[in-house]
Amino acid sequence: MKKIFFSLMAIASLAFVGCKGDYDDWAEPQHNDQEQPADVQMKVEVQGVDNVIEMEELADAELVQLFVPVKVESNVDATYVLNLSDELGNSQDFVPNAEGFVSKEEVENMINNFYGKKQVERVMNGQLIANYVKDGATMKAVSDKFLVRILPAVPEMNYWIYGKQNNRNEKEKTMPLMPVTKESQTVTTYFSGMLDTKMWSDESFGNAEQVYGAQGSSNKKAMTGEFAIGGGYICPTSAGWYTLTFNFATYQYNFTRLENQEPTAYTSVSLIGDFNTWGSDLALTQVVSGTSKPSHCWYALGVELMTAGGLKFRADSDWAVNWGADQNVKDASYGTGTQDGPNITVPAGTYDVYFNDITGEFLFIVK
Repeated sequence: MKKIFFSLMAIASLAFVGCKGDYDDWAEPQHNDQEQPADVQMKVEVQGVDNVIEMEELADAELVQLFVPVKVESNVDATYVLNLSDELGNSQDFVPNAEGFVSKEEVENMINNFYGKKQVERVMNGQLIANYVKDGATMKAVSDKFLVRILPAVPEMNYWIYGKQNNRNEKEKTMPLMPVTKESQTVTTYFSGMLDTKMWSDESFGNAEQVYGAQGSSNKKAMTGEFAIGGGYICPTSAGWYTLTFNFATYQYNFTRLENQEPTAYTSVSLIGDFNTWGSDLALTQVVSGTSKPSHCWYALGVELMTAGGLKFRADSDWAVNWGADQNVKDASYGTGTQDGPNITVPAGTYDVYFNDITGEFLFIVK
């Protein structure tokens, strides 16, 4: 750790007694028991945090430590501000506590506002500032700059295809990416080989200026590339059935061509289970595709499950064609269903339900 030391001694003809204030927890103030004129002394020694601060590891923590204090003392009621800045001109102030912690939410908001949500290490200069105000005059002690390195967490949210795959539906969330992990989300369907695909996030859905696409705002016909907000349309190099994967840690996308280029087409897909005592099927709607092929992606919005229980998907009302849960993941809002697998269990509630009959993937999003 790099030690940062600074001090300020300002001659002031002031008579005072020991001060007690909001910042007493930094250090015990020095006292002038005889109430004689004294020098104003503010002294701070801190250690910059050497390691990269990985926000993902902090989970639900409310605070994040950006520096370590070694010796902080003042004989006056000083206030402290931590400033973070970069070479691009971005700058923000934080109020640290006695141990060098600040609000984790405020740091995350700063990163998102300055750089966006891409999971890339961000390096900023930290500088601790002590201020003392007396009779309208401000005395200040400023540290040398030290580095603060932050690796943002990948946000948990759903993303939605916008393109010919869902007939450019910008009103309803009908075609989600399936969240294999927070970082890696996919959709498997037919791609025409024409430049016709973009993506929205939950928070940007319906905003034409916030559509994710090919980096640099130009259209890109390629099997892999980088995506960004405001980017151009993407497509694979030839028409066919593909799995399109977006990686929200690296902001890379790639198309993987399926071995089976003739997936079985079904007339209907339904949700069945305890919610309707395994009675009549709850029909899902196939996403309307603007391509020459069916989408194979199905959905039902606002499905109310009164009690937690077993669920399955089946095609053409045929018990011989049904998808249950993966053997290893039975209780989950997302998973890959397998033929004749065990029942899927989700808690009681109201959900938007999604299913892909090529991969067997299912997704229940709580309303």
